[in-house]
Amino acid sequence: MQLATLILIALIPATGLFRIDLASASFFMLGHQVWWSSFSLITGLSLIIALAPVITYKTIGTLWCGWACPQNLLSEWANNLTHKLLGKRASVEVDGEGLIVAKAKNKFLNWAVLGASFLAASIVLSLIPFLFFYTPKETWEIVTLADREKLSPFLMYLFSVFLIFIDIAAVRYFFCDYACFYRMGQRMFGTKDALHVAYDESRSSDCTKCNYCATVCITKIQPTKIAPHDICINCGECIDACNRLHQKNETNGLLEFRLEAQGSRNKTFTILKRANFSIIFLLLAGVALTAWGIATQPKPEAKIPLAVLLKEQEIAKACSAQCSKEEDVCKSRNLEGCYRAAACRCECRLEHGDPSDSGELRQCVARNLQHADAEHLAHEKASVKPAPNPP
Repeated sequence: MQLATLILIALIPATGLFRIDLASASFFMLGHQVWWSSFSLITGLSLIIALAPVITYKTIGTLWCGWACPQNLLSEWANNLTHKLLGKRASVEVDGEGLIVAKAKNKFLNWAVLGASFLAASIVLSLIPFLFFYTPKETWEIVTLADREKLSPFLMYLFSVFLIFIDIAAVRYFFCDYACFYRMGQRMFGTKDALHVAYDESRSSDCTKCNYCATVCITKIQPTKIAPHDICINCGECIDACNRLHQKNETNGLLEFRLEAQGSRNKTFTILKRANFSIIFLLLAGVALTAWGIATQPKPEAKIPLAVLLKEQEIAKACSAQCSKEEDVCKSRNLEGCYRAAACRCECRLEHGDPSDSGELRQCVARNLQHADAEHLAHEKASVKPAPNPP
């Protein structure tokens, strides 16, 4: 489930489903540009981002952490690889008891394989954040330095590789305990009615001197005595461990997932449940505002290809030089010269293969020459003086 979530997060921007464009201050959703200037869009997204985690806090608790969070996936993978290469009780985390390595496995080759594995994972995982801001082609150009102008993003990519490497190699669950915003929100808004691991105290005699559930616990807590401030991630490893032991006696384990707090009839929880309806209503309002903001986005103007723009500049420069004499006459307030200058420009565009409609350009030449001839005749008539009358 965790691996599938990580792949889904990478596929969302890679397939063009969603991408952020900081240069134009907009989102791209399925190729459709959505501007941040839309009030309904920004308001709706703000409500979703603020309230969606609160809904999970009050319903599934930390199920996201144990079953979908990429940070926990990397931490579990790093722990398993560390135990395999450096010993079953090996520890290299910053929040551990210090560096613990089995003497028989404290070899350069094992350390090299461990470091190379962490570095390879960091190089691949660092691509995912860039896919949210660049297309796959642009991301590849950044990583391979195919475009020398993208040196700054490449340096940012190297910094991202460094951070993820440190996270996998030494930080791991320390990030969840002290830096994760989702965990902070869970401690602020979580309730006992949310999904949690519950212990059947009435059968406590069945687990006398048994510590198997705590041994397999990823977060190193005591599943039979989970306190409100503990960091249980609802992974269910302790439940599976307890069930495996009791299957030998054909009995159920003492741990299970539960949605309600045992004996919870307090009015406080009733109020919280009622408050959930208002939160859900606001969340749905956020979804509706977001959908409305996307649906009412103005259609973007068609972009002119760069090759067309360069061709247009080339033609304009050539025609400006070719029709300079007519332009000078036009600047002297000569209407005939202006018509001939306009005809010259249209004829010049025809000669240089202007991609515009050639029929319109021919009409432009004919029409302006006709007006120029008419002005010329009018000027000649006006310049002819009438003969004097006889006495």
